[in-house]
Amino acid sequence: MLKGFVRVACIQVAGIAALGIASMSAMADTASLKLTVKNIQSTTGNLFINVFDSKDTFLGDTKVLAKEVVLEGLLKEGAAEVELELPYGTYAIAVYHDDNANGKLDHGFFGIPAEPMGLSNNHVPRFGPPKFDKAAMTVGEPQQATTIELID
Repeated sequence: MLKGFVRVACIQVAGIAALGIASMSAMADTASLKLTVKNIQSTTGNLFINVFDSKDTFLGDTKVLAKEVVLEGLLKEGAAEVELELPYGTYAIAVYHDDNANGKLDHGFFGIPAEPMGLSNNHVPRFGPPKFDKAAMTVGEPQQATTIELID
């Protein structure tokens, strides 16, 4: 009877240890990305951050992460810092300042954004829509930082 109890206890301890190791391994493959967004002109409206992992989903409805950030109280000298938790991988980040607080990115003539926006790598398309490959960045360290400058 005692042998059976000891065997069950050993299996439980081994299972708990395996869960702890798996949990640590999963944490090791996740990055804390400090995103600094610069050139924010006001605290009116919110900041919208969208993270994409492929050219097929880039700037579409399918996002790895979508985050809305209230600017009031967060803005320091025209910049805001936001922490993003992401699995290791390659991503393109699109940020826009919804400065009229209508909950969407407004567009003007030819579909050009009418509100301040920016992309990772500070990619600014010259002709045509933005390209995933130009905005893509690798997230592969536990602690990383990047900066996106909004353009009007």
